[in-house]
Amino acid sequence: MLVLARRPVGVPTMDDFDEVVQEEPLLGDNDVRIEPMVFSVDPYLRGRMSDARSYVAPFELGGAIRSAAIGKIVESNVEGYRVGELVRGEFPWATSVVANAATLWKLPAEEGVAPSAYLGVLGMTGLTAYVGLVVLGKVTSEDEVLVTGAAGAVGSVVGQLGKIHGARVVGSAGGTTKVEELAKLGFSAGIDYRASEDFGQMLRAALPDGISLFFDNVGGSQFEAGLYRMKDFGRILLCGAISQYNDTEPPSGPRGFEGLVVRRRLQVQGFIVSDHLQLYREYLSLATQWVRSGQLRSLETVVDGFESLPNAFLSLFTGVNIGKMLVRVSTE
Repeated sequence: MLVLARRPVGVPTMDDFDEVVQEEPLLGDNDVRIEPMVFSVDPYLRGRMSDARSYVAPFELGGAIRSAAIGKIVESNVEGYRVGELVRGEFPWATSVVANAATLWKLPAEEGVAPSAYLGVLGMTGLTAYVGLVVLGKVTSEDEVLVTGAAGAVGSVVGQLGKIHGARVVGSAGGTTKVEELAKLGFSAGIDYRASEDFGQMLRAALPDGISLFFDNVGGSQFEAGLYRMKDFGRILLCGAISQYNDTEPPSGPRGFEGLVVRRRLQVQGFIVSDHLQLYREYLSLATQWVRSGQLRSLETVVDGFESLPNAFLSLFTGVNIGKMLVRVSTE
């Protein structure tokens, strides 16, 4: 089992993780034993490695690192949870897990849908995009949308949902390969933010009439530049700020935030998907249809091997992944 060895200062390193051997517990009356197959690796885990106050409890020093995962039941004491069935839950980073059945969700038997999709486009990642863009952002076919971190797990779904709703969507991503992926997903245009130091100029070229709906996953200078391209009465959804997760000093901006929000009468809202879990069934029903029709694609970067979990997490902060970062620990 992989545990938190120390709390990172700045960018996490391999020294922040440790592997320990733990005896497998016996099953209680409502427990099942699970063999994890695929772990989700997400930027928000960085916040849980800190002891700062947040919307989710921090990992304990010496305690297991945990994330969403898909696993196969290999032993069960619970009626209705059969050996061989696939379940989703939040599992410790271990090769064998005992979990209470009440904390698990059984995967539906959908023809042609990979189990890993329920960690990404058909899971909380997809729901995050839906809540931000559709429910809170109220996207329409009249919108000019900017998505930062557009080739990431959430951003890639946001762009596709914008297309489904008829909006013009511009995505920002790092590198030509990622921008090419955005075109394949149906983004109206892609910006390689690494191609120039003047991100504002690139935004002016891609969105000459301004931005009516801004879905931000990055923060920092990209957020500031997007803020200054907003149309009057525009809407801003703040989903994440990956550019700042490893900062050791308070951010310097955005400059002029309050005045600009007032002058342009902007709506700015931060949100967390866990506040909207009641919408999951609604989203799953819609998204499953979109996946079947080919309107919604699952974009994934898959790394093999349990021992790869820490490196896969660290690589999130160097922009290696395209779409959802997953670690496959078992294929059976």
